Amino acid sequence: MANGQTPQAPAAANHPVAHFPKQAIVVVHGMGEQMPMDTIKGFVHAAWETVTDLTANGLPDPAEVWSKPDVGTGSLELRRITTRQSIPTTTFPDRVRSDFYELYWADLSGGSTLSQVEDWIAGLLLRNPFNRVPRDVFLAWIVLWLIALAIMALAVATVLPDEAKIGPFNLWDLPLLNWLHGAARWKLGLATAALSFVASSFIVPYFGRVVRYTRAKPENIAAREAIRKRGLDLLTELHRGDYARIIVVGHSLGAILAYDLISYFWARRQEPRTLAESSKDEFEALRRLEQAIADLDAQATPSEPAIAAYLKAQTDFGRLLRLREKPKGKDPDPRWLITDFVTLGSPLSHAEFLMAKSKDDLQKRQQDREYPTSPPLRELLDPKYEADAKKAGLPLAGTPYRLLAFPFSAGKWQLHHACPFAVTRWTNIYDPARLVAFGDLISGPAAPVFGAGIVDVNLRELRGQSWRFTHTRYWAMPGDSKKPVPKHILQLRKALDLGGQHRQL
Repeated sequence: MANGQTPQAPAAANHPVAHFPKQAIVVVHGMGEQMPMDTIKGFVHAAWETVTDLTANGLPDPAEVWSKPDVGTGSLELRRITTRQSIPTTTFPDRVRSDFYELYWADLSGGSTLSQVEDWIAGLLLRNPFNRVPRDVFLAWIVLWLIALAIMALAVATVLPDEAKIGPFNLWDLPLLNWLHGAARWKLGLATAALSFVASSFIVPYFGRVVRYTRAKPENIAAREAIRKRGLDLLTELHRGDYARIIVVGHSLGAILAYDLISYFWARRQEPRTLAESSKDEFEALRRLEQAIADLDAQATPSEPAIAAYLKAQTDFGRLLRLREKPKGKDPDPRWLITDFVTLGSPLSHAEFLMAKSKDDLQKRQQDREYPTSPPLRELLDPKYEADAKKAGLPLAGTPYRLLAFPFSAGKWQLHHACPFAVTRWTNIYDPARLVAFGDLISGPAAPVFGAGIVDVNLRELRGQSWRFTHTRYWAMPGDSKKPVPKHILQLRKALDLGGQHRQL
């Protein structure tokens, strides 16, 4: 070069690391008194730090992670965990970096009392076992009854006098009370104190959070509102950032919260749900999605090809909404970035038991679009819009006509408020229980409850029955790094699909 100047590298080489596309993974923890960041660190270890193919980026310490202050959740207790960039993939040819966030909400869900927990448990016990207790939790329901009866018998035994007669009948003649009568009173008192300790230190802190979030009673409304606001604020903040994709993961009770957040976030944002007929690619993708759902609805038992067609149409449509141009300034954001919803050990499979009065009540709420399903419910088309639908080329079959979208304005259509899973894939990983204690009683298949479009992953079918309690082990790695990666970890990585390797996002 003239004047002894050194040639400059291309501008792209000087880009900071943030030049790489980024994705956000939001992990919503379950019930209990979790400490901030406890959940997310183990999760990142399983999902990124121990993955060898996705992290083979040729950099020193390719699976390195580091934590940064998390301004997205609004909590000074939390940090986000950031990774190095991945290898190039079909979805992310320029590689992708991941930011893991923990939606921490345990601090907002405390304050339940023992009486509130007892009221909740009584509501579970005092129901018709023939039509209001699902078969897969029936044994657990029986065990809960036995525990409740034993506690009541112990409580009665501690206060009964030596002669506890009701007319000619002596209560001590009851077999269980007669056995307890042989124990010294101080032993009964000690047992009662122990039960009180368990109730105050375990039952109320853990199950109180279930009561706090799942029961819409006046004393719980403020806590439910605060929890949801924190989650919605985080999703809003992430959409404002530089992310190309968002994955939401819910564990245990956190799966119900995550489900609610996705549902509310979709319902409150009109721009991503609105499509113009002039947008040829988007509208053609909507037509294919409508047809795929119509084909599924027409089958009494959904076939594998029909489900696969729906999942492909769902992914294709979601990709187009995700790749819309980011707005400038304060313009409304037309993008939908949540590509995946992953549930682990989810109680949503027991929604009729936990979130509704009965199976019929749950189905009524789904028909009312209170609880979104996958595939989404198609609404009845107003007859006055039939001509518009035919002109737009939307598939109309059977009577009455049903569609996901409805006319919004001239040349524009809008998907209804309860179809976030028209664009977001739901993968549910569960571990069937045996004899209550082995496997994960809390989990179960979600597709029979929330729709055939959910990808259920049955760990028992993949690796046999587990003979330990697995509810907290969905991202547990073996202590010996030389051991093969467990199948439940492989399924978690496939569901997250951090590189977009299993399908083009």
